[in-house]
Amino acid sequence: MTALHGQHELLIRSRSEVAALELLYRELAPEILGWFRGRVSDGEVARDLLAETFAQVVVSVARYRGRDDAAAVGWIWAIARNLLRRYYRHERVEARARQRLGIASSGSHEAPDERARVDPEVGARLHAALDDLPPGTRESVWLRVVDDLSYEEIASRQGCSQSAARKRVSRGMRTLAVVMEDLR
Repeated sequence: MTALHGQHELLIRSRSEVAALELLYRELAPEILGWFRGRVSDGEVARDLLAETFAQVVVSVARYRGRDDAAAVGWIWAIARNLLRRYYRHERVEARARQRLGIASSGSHEAPDERARVDPEVGARLHAALDDLPPGTRESVWLRVVDDLSYEEIASRQGCSQSAARKRVSRGMRTLAVVMEDLR
């Protein structure tokens, strides 16, 4: 772990001083990013998780109750671990839904037209199920699964947070999986 250099004080000061948060970020971000990179296969996802970690620090710092540097660093690492767990859970849900729907993994290195190939028997049903989704959810699912966009890109296109984009994709994939389940 990074050598401790007043992280507790920086965390407390970050409640009102952006400069303190910047120093804390510079001290901890490289190690946390390396940790994420060792646990996810996509560097962009690792950077997104790092950014979300410090976004959570900003919105949650008022709840921090630690008393020393070890507590401050542990608190930030707990946020990072929780975000990684949440990411894994979302990815498992999406992977199972893609599998049930007969869609190749969006992380595939195949040609774009191969990534989104659907078993011909379920194609019509899949399109009907997609059409039944709310427009924002349908677009989110399409952008993530077919166009292979990151949640950050989806959020930017739809004018929502990354969390909202993830929820839309997750809900849409669950709905599609339920609709398509009877074809298996």
